[in-house]
Amino acid sequence: MMREIDGEWAADALIGGHPALDFVNTAGGPTKARDVERLSDYHTVLRWGAVAGVVTADDADALAHRAGATPRAADEALRRLRAFREALHACLVAEQAGMPWPGDHAAHVQGLIRATRGDADLQKADGCFRWTVGVDRAGLALPLARLALAADDLLTGDDVARMRACDRCSWLFIDRGRGRPRRWCSMAACGSRAKSARYYRRYRSGVAPDDR
Repeated sequence: MMREIDGEWAADALIGGHPALDFVNTAGGPTKARDVERLSDYHTVLRWGAVAGVVTADDADALAHRAGATPRAADEALRRLRAFREALHACLVAEQAGMPWPGDHAAHVQGLIRATRGDADLQKADGCFRWTVGVDRAGLALPLARLALAADDLLTGDDVARMRACDRCSWLFIDRGRGRPRRWCSMAACGSRAKSARYYRRYRSGVAPDDR
């Protein structure tokens, strides 16, 4: 699963294939339960956001200063970020399964995307136009605003059709392979656990283990 090394996020653990999926994958452990919280405080959000490309180093420095000066506001920004994450996760899981989006979660996701687009500026970079928002306008809500725009990008693009849910945990990812559909968020995590569980079941049943 996603790792932290000496308080810093490991970039090679961002397995979603899109910032919006890396975001929803900041919760959840080795099962389908969303019972592990990795965004433990606002400063952890900034560390994750810098690695995931959601905020720049300058953004993170400015927001860390604001969070230190207004800790209650930072806690509220964290609460809103987590609430959006879980609403987005619920909608994406439903989308991947071909089911209707849960009503309250759908309203939450669509409402925040709509509001963020209303406050964003359309800017051109590398030949493409994108909606952007800066620290001066969003303040401590900058990570939330950027992630709402990332969710909009995912949902209105081609990648949403390639989205898959891990067979073992609650994480989501983009499967760009051309062969058999990918089953695990990563072979190093859930794939390895699944192989170990299969090996144990075969051992207990008296069947010769198959390491394939």
